Amino acid sequence: MTDPGSGAVDDPAGVSILDAAMRLLAEGGLTAFTTDRLASMARVSKSSIYRRWPDKKSVFLALMHQWSQRAEVDESGDLRAELAQWYADRQRAYNQPGFREVAASLLELGAHDQEIGEAMAAYRRSSWNTMRGILTRAVERGELPGAIDLEHLEQFFLGPIYFRAVLEGQEIDDATIADFQRLSLAALGLGAGRQPGASASGVVPC
Repeated sequence: MTDPGSGAVDDPAGVSILDAAMRLLAEGGLTAFTTDRLASMARVSKSSIYRRWPDKKSVFLALMHQWSQRAEVDESGDLRAELAQWYADRQRAYNQPGFREVAASLLELGAHDQEIGEAMAAYRRSSWNTMRGILTRAVERGELPGAIDLEHLEQFFLGPIYFRAVLEGQEIDDATIADFQRLSLAALGLGAGRQPGASASGVVPC
């Protein structure tokens, strides 16, 4: 099988095909996704698609490779600042046109196809890596207790924003992001006016 990432960096036609695949999934879901429609939307021949990917599964895997971009967060030495960057990055990513529809289609595929499911799992792990780094650095700086369960804490942060974007299909506006940040910091024992690490012993590990 073709490398899932092929056609996504130094191949403008490949990028165009994957962009069209995103739009096709966003507009019609899996039922509307055919190679004929993909070729028409991308304005390429079917043979141009097959030269890069031998079947639709290969296209979906390549799409997963392109879609699984990690959140970009600069290390600042402060948990609040890094969380704010993460929330802003995820707000941009999840508010992209068609994000919900593409995510739902790929989740459906992953439930019925092991290879797609494994690609979805890899996407989730990639997305979580940034949050894991934020939390690990916070523990190392003493802003969070070392006994805290980082895997559960990752899920705690990712769950609400993903639920709103994908399951509810609601826009993630600035007010929602502000509330999510405020509630998450309060849950960590870092509410308004409280310094990181000042009450670390009072934080209940996940």
